[in-house]
Amino acid sequence: MRFLFALTLTIIMTTSTVLAEDMTWIVEIDGDPDQIAEKIKRDYPFLEVLYTYDTLLQAVAIKGAQDDIKDLHQETWVNDYDRAQSYESPAIQNQSSSLPDDLPNYQVESTDATGEGIKVGVIDTGIDYTHPDLSAQYQGGFDVIDFDEDPMESTTKDGMPTNHGTHVAGIIAANGDMEGVAPNASIYGYRALGPGGVGTSAHVLAALEQAVKDDMNIINLSLGTNINSPDTPLSKAVNQAFDLGHLIVVASGNSGPEDWTVSTPATAQKAITVGAGYTDQSQATIEVFDGKSIPVRQMPQSGPWPIEERFPYQYKMETNGTTNLQGKILMANKKDKSYTKLITEAIKTEAEALMIVTNEDPNDWTATPTTMPVIVITQEEADRLRKHETWIETSTQPIEDGIAEFSARGPVTSDWTIKPDLLAPGVNVMSTIPGGYANFQGTSMAAPYVTGVLALLKQNQPNATPEELKQQLLSHATPFNQDSRPSEAGSGWLDVQSLFDSTYYIESNKLQFGYHQADQPSKTQSITVHNTGEEPLDISWNIPKRHEHINWELPLSETIPAHSEKTFPIQAHFHKKFKKKGVHEGYLSLELDSESVNLPYLIVGQAADYPRINAEIAVEPFAEDEAMLTYYVADSLKALSIDVYDASFNHVQTITKQPDVSSGKHEEKVDISQWSSGLYYVMVQANDGEQTFDQSIEFHRP
Repeated sequence: MRFLFALTLTIIMTTSTVLAEDMTWIVEIDGDPDQIAEKIKRDYPFLEVLYTYDTLLQAVAIKGAQDDIKDLHQETWVNDYDRAQSYESPAIQNQSSSLPDDLPNYQVESTDATGEGIKVGVIDTGIDYTHPDLSAQYQGGFDVIDFDEDPMESTTKDGMPTNHGTHVAGIIAANGDMEGVAPNASIYGYRALGPGGVGTSAHVLAALEQAVKDDMNIINLSLGTNINSPDTPLSKAVNQAFDLGHLIVVASGNSGPEDWTVSTPATAQKAITVGAGYTDQSQATIEVFDGKSIPVRQMPQSGPWPIEERFPYQYKMETNGTTNLQGKILMANKKDKSYTKLITEAIKTEAEALMIVTNEDPNDWTATPTTMPVIVITQEEADRLRKHETWIETSTQPIEDGIAEFSARGPVTSDWTIKPDLLAPGVNVMSTIPGGYANFQGTSMAAPYVTGVLALLKQNQPNATPEELKQQLLSHATPFNQDSRPSEAGSGWLDVQSLFDSTYYIESNKLQFGYHQADQPSKTQSITVHNTGEEPLDISWNIPKRHEHINWELPLSETIPAHSEKTFPIQAHFHKKFKKKGVHEGYLSLELDSESVNLPYLIVGQAADYPRINAEIAVEPFAEDEAMLTYYVADSLKALSIDVYDASFNHVQTITKQPDVSSGKHEEKVDISQWSSGLYYVMVQANDGEQTFDQSIEFHRP
């Protein structure tokens, strides 16, 4: 049995760096980027100008050794600079070209649109445009890795092969044995991640600029970092691309289920950020003789767990993958191995599936896409299984519609935006890969579904602006149940039938009240209801669920004439004790011609558990005896202290101790000339006047 070991888009963040390594920086500038690039080439001969950006940002991407960059930041034309974030993914192995028995058809039945005439850009690992289901729809693109017009997925001759972009493209517009959501849309590939899925935010930004210059109607980015902040070069570029007339769809990320985990560029306010949900699914459990079943916690983007057959299992992996386990399930201890390494070794055994035993949180995984079924169990569960069973037997029970455990949650720190914007199918999604098809899951699969739906909507409304189409999309998403939260579901599950049948949409349907100041007795947000139909539209408001600390003042019932619009203010009155609470969120509902519509709202109280400060430190490229500490402050602080301790927790240095720190990005240069090589701990302590918050960062002095 052969398995496909697929691509994962995982940001690799490090607090140390090697001085001899070349690094890439995105430098935002004043002036013409091409002229600045020529100046850099002339005055800094050992620096390489990788890209110039003149559409979404005024910036250049440069690469070079630290010593060669040391004077660049002193130039008067430098506004800001950010280290390019690095992406890395495992290789694809043992690719299968077998045809599944039942290939999907994702076309939307409630519209005749097929995406005809709509240009969709896929910024990813490239596209296998020779795939028979994609060849007719593929129309071109660009490769920012090799800097040519051939954005083919990496193959074995390039190094580690990839397949993620081909899977994404198939969901959008496959047109063959499998049919995507918009099978007649024109697909353009922008390869921003090379062999093994390796690239940087500089590559992604270059691809986004090129897609905008090529006038893509819709651009899909199924990738991200682990930074929950709206203030990064890529997030700013996404917002600018939207303002220039391009719909931008971004996967929220696979770092859920904790709050505040949605990451840039999905944090960009104007991005359509998509989380992963599921419907018509079932919960699989492993039966144990003691009567206590074990839940099947399937790793995101792995193959479906075998549920129709009983298989024997073998515990541990003594041979590092050299034993043939065909017809058996492998149970292996994680210990100090990475998920990627365990899966790589398991694939070599040709086992039917892999059970990873861990003492860590069994839901705290790193997504490593593969067609091999992979689940995670606890040590206690493994001990019970080994005591009572020699075979693995799985049963299934239907489960309610819901949000995927791995789907990253919001909201966004600093600007308190509700993210994700909505949910779409992201669990067990079949699509194209080089040489065949594979079943993946992840928010990477949910985003292209929404991209395909937008292609249909754009075909029907060619003159509609991105903002109008975005608001229509969000107006026709519905929370799964009363327990859904906007910070995990946004407006809810996309209802495509309602979207194409409807004669209304709501502008500013997300009620983002932001951060509540103690002296604010009330806040007001407004929505505008657009009646696009031929008949008057009756509007009435449902009485909201009683809230202990908020009184709602809602509009009166009204009728909107055909082809007109009406703006309604919605006011929240806060009790005095409100500030002591955390994040307040939920849904207000109204009736539009007896159709119930939900409006997500979110208010952040002073006691909310958002990350007050997010810090990182790295050796400064401008001088080897300096490090740069960068920290993002979500809201103003009354006090901040940052201290350094050695590996034995002896105090080494106080970096800063200051009162009244403003929100936003801050940087501190740290003199490390007296530090010996080794491990240090940077301890951050922040106080907002009521609570104290701590963060610890490991730092390795080269």
